Amino acid sequence: MTDRGAAVSARAVEAPTEHRSDAAQQAVVALPAAASGVVVGAPGSGKTTTLVARVAALVAAGIDPDAILVLTPSRQTATVLRDRLALAVGRATSGALARSVASFAFQIVRGAEVHAGNEPPQLLTGGDEDQIIQDLLDGDAEDEGHAPSRWPEWLGPAIRGTRGFRTDVRTFLAECATLGIEPAQLRALGEAHTLPAWISLASFYTEYLRVRADMRGAHRDAAGLVREAVGILRVAPAGPTPVLGAFGRVRVLLIDDAQELTLGGVELVEACRARGVAVLAFGDPDVGSGAFRGAMPENFARLAGSLGAISVLPTGHRGTPVQTDLLREVTQRIGAVGVVAHRAAPTGSAPDESVQAFALRSASEEFDAIARLLRERHVHDGVPWAQCAVIAHDTRQVAALEAELTAREVPARASGPGRALGMLRPVRDLLRLVEIATRDAATWTSDELTDVLLGTVGGLDAIDVRRLRTALRHTELAAGGERAGRELLASAMTQPLEFDLVDTREARRAARTARTLAALRTEFDGGGSAHELLWTAWEQSRLEKPWAEAARGTGPLAEQAGRDLDAVVALFEAAKRFVERGPDADPRVFVRGILDSDVAEDRLAAPPPEQSVRLLTPAGALGTEFDTVVVAGVQEGVWPNTRLRGGLLDTWRLADAATRVDAAAPGILDRRRAAMHDELRLFARAVSRSRSRLIVTAVDDDDTGPSVLFEFLPTPQGATRAMEHPLSLRGLVALHRRALTDPYAAPRARERAAGQLALLADAAVAGAAPMQWYGVAAPTSTAPLRDLAKEDVRVSPSRLHALEECQLNWVIGDLGGDPGGTTAGIGTIIHAALEHAEGQDEESIWNAVMARWGELSFEADWRDRAEQTRARDLVRRLHLYLRRFEAAGGVLIGAEPHFEVAIPVDDADTYEHGVILSGYIDRVELMPDDTVVIVDLKTGKREPQTDAKVLDNPQLAAYQLAFESGAIPEAAGHKPGGAALLVLRPTAARADYVTPRQPPFDDERRDAFLGRISDAVVVMRGDHFSAPYEEHCRDEHSYGLCRIHTISAVSAS
Repeated sequence: MTDRGAAVSARAVEAPTEHRSDAAQQAVVALPAAASGVVVGAPGSGKTTTLVARVAALVAAGIDPDAILVLTPSRQTATVLRDRLALAVGRATSGALARSVASFAFQIVRGAEVHAGNEPPQLLTGGDEDQIIQDLLDGDAEDEGHAPSRWPEWLGPAIRGTRGFRTDVRTFLAECATLGIEPAQLRALGEAHTLPAWISLASFYTEYLRVRADMRGAHRDAAGLVREAVGILRVAPAGPTPVLGAFGRVRVLLIDDAQELTLGGVELVEACRARGVAVLAFGDPDVGSGAFRGAMPENFARLAGSLGAISVLPTGHRGTPVQTDLLREVTQRIGAVGVVAHRAAPTGSAPDESVQAFALRSASEEFDAIARLLRERHVHDGVPWAQCAVIAHDTRQVAALEAELTAREVPARASGPGRALGMLRPVRDLLRLVEIATRDAATWTSDELTDVLLGTVGGLDAIDVRRLRTALRHTELAAGGERAGRELLASAMTQPLEFDLVDTREARRAARTARTLAALRTEFDGGGSAHELLWTAWEQSRLEKPWAEAARGTGPLAEQAGRDLDAVVALFEAAKRFVERGPDADPRVFVRGILDSDVAEDRLAAPPPEQSVRLLTPAGALGTEFDTVVVAGVQEGVWPNTRLRGGLLDTWRLADAATRVDAAAPGILDRRRAAMHDELRLFARAVSRSRSRLIVTAVDDDDTGPSVLFEFLPTPQGATRAMEHPLSLRGLVALHRRALTDPYAAPRARERAAGQLALLADAAVAGAAPMQWYGVAAPTSTAPLRDLAKEDVRVSPSRLHALEECQLNWVIGDLGGDPGGTTAGIGTIIHAALEHAEGQDEESIWNAVMARWGELSFEADWRDRAEQTRARDLVRRLHLYLRRFEAAGGVLIGAEPHFEVAIPVDDADTYEHGVILSGYIDRVELMPDDTVVIVDLKTGKREPQTDAKVLDNPQLAAYQLAFESGAIPEAAGHKPGGAALLVLRPTAARADYVTPRQPPFDDERRDAFLGRISDAVVVMRGDHFSAPYEEHCRDEHSYGLCRIHTISAVSAS
């Protein structure tokens, strides 16, 4: 019923600042009751105030309030105006004095239907229309499999399956309804103008009307209602008549913001005038914002021509002289269509701070600047939040502003219908849960089940899911299975008992989600409706209580909880309407319709009055006035947006084709000029909303720049140093903490910062007290990482090098902080294939690799294929080594043998436990000269590749110590031949592999290595771990886990 972004709360649309009526206003108020005409004036000239005063004067003159009706283009502005009129009239009335055009049309149609004994009509919402259109288009796609398509070849299934195409079709059908074009006439127009798409749409329109007629209840769309109301008014008997009910007694009709009337709205007003009703229309064609929905400036010109007299309100009562001059400069560039008597030339006022422009270096800096400027107005100048507004060109910008300003602790709330339900995360997650439950479990994929667990209902994060998969994998291996973690997760989601084998928090949450899926499936099989399925999903989610508690608080989290609850309530309302229209309808149709629709649900209730900054589009700013207005995101290519609309289906040609015989289609330049004028009207409305301060912002960087509209504005400023610091308690705490910890700050500055922090801490401001600072609190534990009094200290050969290189990196990995990766996973699989392959030929090894390949997860199929190619090359290199080894007479005497070696420690007698060097050896090879060489397989790129670089390698040294200690039974009785790495990814382009060798131990090297183990044990038994920042942690190519823990805070730089 209203355009996107037009919903505004009653709190935001306050009455303009009271002023004494000027002579022009008084003249309009004093017009005879039977006077008709239009009243034009620039923004702030007092049009709405004059309308309210005229209604009060008419009632005071003895006219029955029931004989007066005020129309507005939207329900929201009607609601606000209704309250103002009630106060101005000061007496009880039988009904609301103000209505929207759609409401007026609905009541006329309803009264006529009821009088005729028919079923009262029901309004078809935008989402309902979108669903019907999608169903019909889906049916077309299915029919094309066995019948010719009714659509032109260039409108193939791929195009017709997009949301944008559905939007174009919905707009086209609304235009047909507004113009009164029936399918047969549309077909004739398509043939006359050689437009195949119109011929196809005529067939589609016929089917659309048939489906709508077959729906339960008499459904109408908004455009059709207005057209039907016009017809009823034209044929109804003169004077009061039961057909029109209470509206038959209306003698005076006043219209606010008449520039927003569509052609259907104009015809409705003309029909009222033809019945003898006095019509006075107030408006300004220079700030019209409804061109995209048919409210063209030509409509206001037609209305002015049919109503006759034109009254002008020349005096502005809003804004500063500089703001008024800016508005006049903008409107002078707008093409003249009909009425321009209200335009005036700029007066040349001296520039002042009431109009400012800012060009910022990034989007983030723009959000920072807007938040800072709004806070300055609120904190320094005492302007209430509700008297501040931010206006952006489109709803995407508004959504971004809402998120960013809220994150910067500026209370901001977007007005209007907002985003489509299916785009809101709580709604999307609930619907996807229901959608999966209604499908056969055999069709469930691991990815979509993971998304469910990561969603609102599952409540897990990526780390939780990884832990869950790992736990399931460990359970599987313990039972002798080999399924991958992703496969196990999918299996457990169909059999929740499998989660019970893993007693962790993540498993319990996943089990609850799996049981919710099972309950939904049972209810669906039992014929549950969409509303019932959603209620089950919501009840099982257990989100109502925590969200309600969070919403009662303050801050960003409370705001988000409130929005989430609103979204869920709106979803249930939509489900209720769906069930009422078709009690036996398939719930899957509802789910898919919401998920695929990009049409926002209309809000039947205004947002609650609250102290918050309003976020609006120009269309949503209709009828508003604020002390401070920020017009944000005025970027080139965004505002003005001269992209031609309605071109795919030639919607823009409908009006001329239907009303003008042999009318030539406008050229591209004419259409772009008209689009530019529409954009200027939007800008004029945006900059005319403020009384005291107007701020316009844009980003100026390498990728984008300010719009050409900045030519109207003062020279743009950059970000000031003050903007770097949020004007909030949180920002103040950060500023003083930075000063206090800055080693280069003057002592006096640090002393002042400490005093300010003490005051803030006394006021319980979060983050001000030193005990709340990161790194200041005492360690949670000073116990040793390894305690010989409780357990053996086990030293892993493969981790010795990491410990010696960086103690911090080692302890992070030891405590489970290593997320692993694809490269490490491939190496593990190749190691396992080398051990378990049925043969030593290349194909056997590759088959062993592929048997476990499913354990790996990849972001995309191309990455999977690329890694398979790399793994195949590694297998080729490995087989080449094995073949050459056998050809040289070598014999494998041990594969993956486990060893343990007790290491003496100085205080061994003190403790019950000891130090054990333990691990697994990849290969124990017996050479033809009866020497044993221990080989460790390496598949990484950063491995040592020369004998010199492995001379002190601790892993190879550990294997040699195990050999000398007799911990490798397979090697007993043979001479030591040292140890070697088998590196399958050498840097040398011509080498398939390299085998750098460490010579056999001598006494000196053995003692040195035992000393290294002792030093490592001291570290492992400690409670402090050093980080060689310069040598390791800051090195981007060390790929250490320690890097993130040693980077300084951003504020420190």
